[in-house]
Amino acid sequence: MVASPRSSWNIGLSAWIIQDGNYPDFTVGQTAEFAVEYYRPPGTGLVLAESAVSAQQVSQTVYEVVAEKVLETDEVTVLDIGILTYREEALQFPEVATGNRFSTQLELEVDPYFYFERISKNQGIPPLIYSWRIDSILRQTAPFIDVIPDSGPWAGQKMMIRDASKLGYEEISKTDAWQDDNGTAEYVLCCDLLPVPAKHLSATAT
Repeated sequence: MVASPRSSWNIGLSAWIIQDGNYPDFTVGQTAEFAVEYYRPPGTGLVLAESAVSAQQVSQTVYEVVAEKVLETDEVTVLDIGILTYREEALQFPEVATGNRFSTQLELEVDPYFYFERISKNQGIPPLIYSWRIDSILRQTAPFIDVIPDSGPWAGQKMMIRDASKLGYEEISKTDAWQDDNGTAEYVLCCDLLPVPAKHLSATAT
């Protein structure tokens, strides 16, 4: 049996993407057009697969996927997980040939501007901008705390991160990127995928 494609998706959005002038604030009930960028969480495993392309939600914006590598260039990697999603880097999954499938976990985020402003104009790049109805918007409520990492690129340097013991969300009717959480808000757009062909251009991006 072939799994039915997902129609509802949760897509992450950071306030800076709006602050940079790439999109206006988003509102519940709005129809919006944007591409989806993927991010593979550190330490996530990968297994070659032959099963159908699929995506199962495991947290707010993270999905357990069976992905097919659709395209890989020196600039971008495009995956099919039920929608086409991209990352502005080559050799994302060097162990997987183009056209093959694999299972892993991916976090999904609104295209900041890389696709609609630049990548979409390149020859051979597929249309990745989908039409969405925003059914609800969540805002992360965990406070920031100071930490000093013991390892990694920021080892020994004080930085601020969300308090993992207090992670949670509140439902809001509209983003306010300049005011929410003093301009550091992290949102989740809970969207329905509309039956409209994907595009190279977005009517929502500014």
